[in-house]
Amino acid sequence: MSSAPSKEKSDRAGAEDAPARGRGRPRSAEAEQAILNATLRMLGTQGVAGTTIEGVAADAGVGKTTIYRRWPTKTDLILAAISNIVPTGEPPDTGSMAGDMAALAETQRRRLSGSGLSGIVPRVLAESMGDPELHRDFVDRVVNPFRDMLRLFIERGIERGELRPDLEVEPLVDLLHAIPIYRILMSRGDPDALEQVPGAYLPILAPGILNSSSASPGSAPRRSSGSSRAKRARSG
Repeated sequence: MSSAPSKEKSDRAGAEDAPARGRGRPRSAEAEQAILNATLRMLGTQGVAGTTIEGVAADAGVGKTTIYRRWPTKTDLILAAISNIVPTGEPPDTGSMAGDMAALAETQRRRLSGSGLSGIVPRVLAESMGDPELHRDFVDRVVNPFRDMLRLFIERGIERGELRPDLEVEPLVDLLHAIPIYRILMSRGDPDALEQVPGAYLPILAPGILNSSSASPGSAPRRSSGSSRAKRARSG
């Protein structure tokens, strides 16, 4: 179990001897992207355990010092490379929970197509089970942003009267988050597996989550996202 930390220390100790090809030049966005792309390639073929700073540096055509100046540890580098799976900008606000989730799923399907991330990220999550630090940081930077968005969608639905006012939010977040992960895992990372999410599943859940006055998950009229609960969820 101690081989991984010792390997990382060895990498760091040898960093000064690495051929820093960009020495004396300002760090460029192109070099940074090359490093992240190389990290993803290595994660895809070698997994977390087989990914090394030396290997990434060689693939990206930079010295190890260039990597360590930006990412002090291999864990930092891996998380930076896979964090692009989290969508940027404001969460969708279509006027219904079903619409919000469909918009998020379509955005992710487009973003992940051809990136390899949808196959790499589940692999990193699985391997992180043996690395408490990686697992903790993975949950914080990759898992929780998605859970925060789903929680926001649900709380908006409750405020609109679309969903039951007594709904247990966190168990529903668990369920809605688990479905796309399962689809990605079972398709071996194919982002097109998200095409049926959430359309094929929300009708099944509807009897348990809809307010009695709602006809369907997307039937409520649009309401501004500026409600107090939505603001708290977005800022928190």
